[in-house]
Amino acid sequence: MNLPTLDSVLASRKLPALDGFRMIAVMAVVLAHSGVGSLFSARHGVAGFFVLSGFLITWLLLKEYEKAGRISLRDFYMRRSLRIFPAYYAFLFASIGWDLFRGNDDIKDVILPGLFYFMNYHNALEGHSSSSLAHLWSLAIEEQFYLLWPMAFMFLIQRGRNFVISFLIVISVLVMAWRTYSFSVLDFGTSYAYNAFDTRFDNLAIGCAMAFLLEKKRCLELADLVSSRFWMPLITIGLLTLSRQVPGSDYAYGPAFTLDALLLAVLLLQLMRLSQGRFWAWLNHPVAVYLGLISYPVYLWHMWGIQAGNKLNFLPESLQLFAGILISCALAALSYHLLEKRFLSLKHNYEKARDGSNQGNTAVNSDPGIHGDLARERSS
Repeated sequence: MNLPTLDSVLASRKLPALDGFRMIAVMAVVLAHSGVGSLFSARHGVAGFFVLSGFLITWLLLKEYEKAGRISLRDFYMRRSLRIFPAYYAFLFASIGWDLFRGNDDIKDVILPGLFYFMNYHNALEGHSSSSLAHLWSLAIEEQFYLLWPMAFMFLIQRGRNFVISFLIVISVLVMAWRTYSFSVLDFGTSYAYNAFDTRFDNLAIGCAMAFLLEKKRCLELADLVSSRFWMPLITIGLLTLSRQVPGSDYAYGPAFTLDALLLAVLLLQLMRLSQGRFWAWLNHPVAVYLGLISYPVYLWHMWGIQAGNKLNFLPESLQLFAGILISCALAALSYHLLEKRFLSLKHNYEKARDGSNQGNTAVNSDPGIHGDLARERSS
């Protein structure tokens, strides 16, 4: 089968393999929190979500800027709010109520960080709590990114695309250097290196840079070259696994985050193109697509599902794990169909630029990162 070029893949109404990528990432996290290792680790799963968020947010901003010559911050923040807040705060209040009911006083220290999306810095400075909100640190990083990047984008794009690319490359290197220095010299510790926005922004910045680079012919040709054979993603996954095996915390909490993000960006490009062939077509299977669709609520509720599965003591451990995953997915499906879709149906009110052109008529019709869904961008 002749593969389409990445350029033609990027021009399609729905970018392929993104939901499959989300499914892999969120299931890596679920398995890790269940005590089960996987080839694609939780560390890589979260970093993959960051790269994907940076790429898709920037890709959508570029399309809006090309059509309207401007970015509507109001519309952007309203779309993000409708996608993120209903599920997030439903989970937050349910978790707070449950922890208070069962007498877990640790929840009191994380209520404010949870409410205002500062769980990442609470974890960075205080360490992970035993509450059911500790895993919200990655969503806090994404929310901080959503808040800051559109404004930075509007400022930077005025200076030209090459300037933005240079900025993103420089900032990624600086973040890597700062993370390495703060961990290896200042001894800030693993929690700070892993959770803080200022030590993880390079993951997002690499995704942002990828969106700009894919506008360049030479970069598209290189991307086609590294995604021309079905086995090439296996090499990338092998390098990610090898990176995880490098001994020493100085590497793991220093350069590794940046190098892994670069590999994950390559993997994402490879899967988008190669999912049009037979070997990787499963990434676009309806089951993979649906699990990617509900990956956001799966991430929110998976600790509840895991704990519920672990209480089924009459089952073998393997079946407890399977039950925990099923319960996580069931909770996520309820969240998506009973709550989130009601708010997602309002997003079309904020998809038009001031000049009246419909921003839905773009190449991307999926929302970014761990908040991803298949809410369709509407064509005019």
